[in-house]
Amino acid sequence: MEVSEVHTRAGEFVGFVCWMWIFHRARHDLPVVLGWRHPWEHAEDPWAAHDQLENIAELESDWDTFAEKAIRPGEDDDDDDDDEEDEEDEDEDEDEDD
Repeated sequence: MEVSEVHTRAGEFVGFVCWMWIFHRARHDLPVVLGWRHPWEHAEDPWAAHDQLENIAELESDWDTFAEKAIRPGEDDDDDDDDEEDEEDEDEDEDEDD
C-alpha cells in the first residue's frame, strides 16, 4: 500500500504538534501527576496585585473574617428569612386556589 507524500508530511506535522502539546502539558502538570506537589499549590504570580495595594492588611483581615463565617454557615445564616418568604408565597397560592 502506498501513501502519498502529502499525507505522510501532514501526518508527521500533526504528530509533531501532538507531541509538543504533550510536552507543554507535562511541563505544567507532571509534578502534580508524580505527586511532587498539590494542584492547589501554584507558583508565585508575577502579575499579583499584592505589591501595589496600600491596605493589604485590611483586605487580608476581611478575607479571614469571611473565611471564618464560611466555615460556620449556621451562625450568621439568612436562610430563615428565605424560608419565611417561601411560606408566605405558599399561603398566597393556597388563598388564590380557594
